Amino acid sequence: MEEAYEYLKANFEITEDDWKIIASKMFEERFKKKDIILAAGEQENMLSFLSKGVLRFFIPTEEDKDNDITYDFMFEKKFISGDESFLTRTPSLYGIEALSDVILYRFTYDDLQDIYKKTGSADRIGRIAHERLFLERSHRLYTFLKFSAKERYQNLFKENPILIKEIPQKYIASYLGITPQALSRIKRQIY
Repeated sequence: MEEAYEYLKANFEITEDDWKIIASKMFEERFKKKDIILAAGEQENMLSFLSKGVLRFFIPTEEDKDNDITYDFMFEKKFISGDESFLTRTPSLYGIEALSDVILYRFTYDDLQDIYKKTGSADRIGRIAHERLFLERSHRLYTFLKFSAKERYQNLFKENPILIKEIPQKYIASYLGITPQALSRIKRQIY
């Protein structure tokens, strides 16, 4: 849990007392590559700090389970959850899958509400974390509408070079809104 503490200290100026309260509610959970952390249709009850690994957020398709839509990727040292489901207490519209072995430090929705009541900084941390997530997703939407698939691919790897090693090409193609064949053509043009 030390990684979560260092992240919070560096990004949110958390006090030692507030950390003790947060840490008392956290627990570690490990997942293997390809494990489903949250299935679409389940209610998200966990807020997690991604200590190690890569996650994929996806929207399942009814017609073909092998062609679901990759919605987002999450990398180490971030808080993650099925946000809409977590906040509204409704079933999740998307799933979360481990693309590598993953270590999460987690706490429940009820524990988070308790943390908010007992700490001076947790409300601010939650607000800032959600603002950052909103800005990231807003930027993704902008780039999706503004740039060509080739430009989106190039920008994606400038921002996240880990993608080349960690993420299967079919998920990258889906994330970019193109077919795997179109991604292959783009890669041939670039390399």
